[in-house]
Amino acid sequence: MYERIVAGTDLSATAKRATDRAFLLSEKVGAELVLLHAGRDPGAPLEALGSEYGAQVVAVPGPPAEVLISETQRLEGDLLVIGSVGMTGARRFLLGNVPNKVSHHAPTDLLIVKTDAEPRFSGLYSTLLVGVDGSPTSMRALDAASSLAATLGIKPAVVCAYEPLADNERDALRADESDAIAQWGASRTVADTPSEFRWRIAAATEAEDVLERAVDHAAKFGVEADARAVQGAPAEVLLDIAERENIDLLVVGSVGMTGAKRFALGNVPHRLSHHAPTDLLIMKTAR
Repeated sequence: MYERIVAGTDLSATAKRATDRAFLLSEKVGAELVLLHAGRDPGAPLEALGSEYGAQVVAVPGPPAEVLISETQRLEGDLLVIGSVGMTGARRFLLGNVPNKVSHHAPTDLLIVKTDAEPRFSGLYSTLLVGVDGSPTSMRALDAASSLAATLGIKPAVVCAYEPLADNERDALRADESDAIAQWGASRTVADTPSEFRWRIAAATEAEDVLERAVDHAAKFGVEADARAVQGAPAEVLLDIAERENIDLLVVGSVGMTGAKRFALGNVPHRLSHHAPTDLLIMKTAR
């Protein structure tokens, strides 16, 4: 599944949790592990950590987020692993400044290991939850999650959230953005909805159709998915299930933004990255 995993480290105790997880995952999937340090080369401590894992070590001066992004590309890593960091002050978000920046611009799959709280489990993942919406990007994320679940020998939970819509809202959301008449009559909320969210699933029957396809996708990788349709906003539904059921790993696809494309992360994975109660794997699905 992965051939080269790049794990960012600042040699802190919290970063050690992330590199431990990266090491275990690399061992399981048979991938090369590279430890990446942003800043002045710390010398012996970084070399010692590399020896502990049998990993290549790289130290590059520069701002951490920029180094993690650029060096992962240069090293041709296909998974970047970083730790989350607790914010100071009001702690409104559970993601630090560096992982926040990286999550918006990661050039590959990104695993954010929960390091701002005591770990809820040890070792590798025994439960996995993936969100789908029927879009091609979410199905690519499901395929990758199913492949990982097969490697880990676990049964993935697949959830499709749905939110009822009024008929006029449905028609407006699904209207062609180039249709001036349809857009003129749309509410501001609808008109401002990015195109990638215009598929919004409004009924349980639609969600069940998506899940039927999702189960077939998972079966191609030899895994039996636990598929569920749940009413509610997608991010909140996934967060609630992850919390209540003590999920080890939450998986979601990234979504490209429209317009200026200031960020390469969609609304749902963005919210999950800030509030996930456990490790979060954001699959690079935007093209």
